[in-house]
Amino acid sequence: MSNAKWVKLLHLLVENATLISECRVKLIWEQGAAERRLVFDENTSYRFDYYDTAMEAMVTGTPRGWYDYKEIEWLDFPGITNTGEMIQDVEAIQRQIKSTGKFRLAIEEGNLRLYAYQRP
Repeated sequence: MSNAKWVKLLHLLVENATLISECRVKLIWEQGAAERRLVFDENTSYRFDYYDTAMEAMVTGTPRGWYDYKEIEWLDFPGITNTGEMIQDVEAIQRQIKSTGKFRLAIEEGNLRLYAYQRP
């Protein structure tokens, strides 16, 4: 996914912050389950929290700081918790994402995944 698409996507997520209650992040160099979260709200702003090629302090975990967009393998938007409780409408999130451009998306078992970095 190009840096320009990342900027468009983050702008869209911020505009729809009330629709999104959780977004998990998998970095390309991490193994195992995604324990990180993408942190944003309606006050997150371009050129303050995210930039042309990277984001600052928007990804939880250690180390926390700057992450280039090319370091992110995928984003997950879970629709239900492990106990079966619905936490967000993944189909509504998918419609919003599709309205802003072409992204590689998949819905499986109530989870929307947006693939950002594709391994060769």
